[in-house]
Amino acid sequence: MSTKLRGLPAAPGVASGAPWIYRPPETDGVALRSITEAAESAAAELERLAGRLRDDGRPDEAEILDAQALMAIDPGLLGVAREREATGDIGPARAVVAAAEEVATAFEALGDAILSARAADVRDVGGRIARHVSGAPAPRLSHRSIVVATDLAPSVTVELDRGLLAGIALEGGSRTSHAAILARALGIPAVVCVPRIVDASATVTELAIDGDAGVAVLDPDEQDRDRLAHAAALAAGRRSADEAFRHGPLETADGHRVHCVANIGHPDEAEPAFSGGAEGIGLFRTEFAFAGRAAAPTEVEQAEAYARVLRAAGAAEVVIRLADIGGDKPLPYVPIPSEANPFLGVRAIRLMDTEPELYATQVRAILRASSAAQRPASIMAPMVADEADVAAFRRLVDDARAAIAGAPAPRVGIMVEIPSAVLLAEQLGALVDFMSIGTNDLTQYLLAADRTNPSLAGRQDPLHPAVLRAIDGVVAGGRGRCAIAVCGEMAGDPIGALLLVGLGVDELSMDPTAFGRVKRAVRERSITDLGDLARRALQMSSAAQVRAMVTAT
Repeated sequence: MSTKLRGLPAAPGVASGAPWIYRPPETDGVALRSITEAAESAAAELERLAGRLRDDGRPDEAEILDAQALMAIDPGLLGVAREREATGDIGPARAVVAAAEEVATAFEALGDAILSARAADVRDVGGRIARHVSGAPAPRLSHRSIVVATDLAPSVTVELDRGLLAGIALEGGSRTSHAAILARALGIPAVVCVPRIVDASATVTELAIDGDAGVAVLDPDEQDRDRLAHAAALAAGRRSADEAFRHGPLETADGHRVHCVANIGHPDEAEPAFSGGAEGIGLFRTEFAFAGRAAAPTEVEQAEAYARVLRAAGAAEVVIRLADIGGDKPLPYVPIPSEANPFLGVRAIRLMDTEPELYATQVRAILRASSAAQRPASIMAPMVADEADVAAFRRLVDDARAAIAGAPAPRVGIMVEIPSAVLLAEQLGALVDFMSIGTNDLTQYLLAADRTNPSLAGRQDPLHPAVLRAIDGVVAGGRGRCAIAVCGEMAGDPIGALLLVGLGVDELSMDPTAFGRVKRAVRERSITDLGDLARRALQMSSAAQVRAMVTAT
């Protein structure tokens, strides 16, 4: 009898095969190499795997492994590993794994999906060095398989025999993990966050996955296979239709244009975003510059990173968000007492009270990057609650402009993610050039549903009428005063995008992978139809009702 487990879609397609459970190699045993020798060998191996991706015409994905190769010989990581080994309590293989875990944990503490992917990279590198220390063999498939794991290292994804790797099913992971990115690039169906998949797969002979629906089927029967084949055909048709719209404008059937821009979390993502159809960068998360470090990044280090994105953008707008750190995203060099409710604690713009130089340095770095790229940047402050926050932010920018003579004047904007900012949208909109609605945090604050709590996932829906009414209020408050954008996940959901356009939002910022499906959905409706749709949604009583209504219309 078949069993269905529901997770999250990560890479499209349907596949079936025998489950092959991957577990990281053991780190105990005799050390055959020193940490330094093993690190150099691991780096060379990663460079070879990156070369394999380039030979396959995947230069962007190869950069993931290029970065890992550099990480493998990073003096900071290896220094921590040698210190742990020197204590005499653990051998070199375990010392490397422990050092990698320390760095990875610092990345994960920042609470960002993009940075969590980098945590997986660090663990991947640590495990690979440990394998070279102990001489353990590389993982090998012997037959067509669905690889099952708690999480799968990106380099292992590339290393496994492409002819035998049918699909990937992970108990952990995320759509933004590098394993998922590589799976999409290589055309390997994948599902993530599938509960109990590792233990459940140990007793079955066949596993089928649907990477579009996020479903895994244990020991599928003929009826299951027929359903999966039908679902695969429908999904392939949708993807083909979406692809035709990816590089076109985001506009309604009657020509109403909305700016379509990208969310990125690292400078490396800028060029792929523009080649994928972005008209600009609507949200450049800068937490990457602060994570996994013992000390804050310097002004020069930050400026170099920001300038890379500004140059990649040409004349297109780049919105650089000040680092959203503190609270639930602690850093070792920012002393913040433990908080009972960090989502409501000292974070983002509120840190200016106690760590003013942290953000002063960042704003100077942005202006320095703007001077180097010879073009203005846009700077956005997160977690703004009221006019006092805006005033403090503007003083920060003014002081930085006085310090960086000749820097192009930036556009200044705020994130709207706190209910008080929604209620004060008219006043705040008069003080800034743009407001960008962060629907992820706004939804959790309006509905009092922690978005990191999986048991509340059903309540974390930005299509809830309360959220829609809040967005409607921000649009009304900002009208005639400033531009209104949305940069939360709602913008990349075709149903959410239809409602946002109908509500009068000027710009949608999303993961570039969503461009095609969002543009196609919007292109099928007129602005009048979408306005009517949005007004109907505002009067409904639940997110489920809203979703059903939009789907049926």
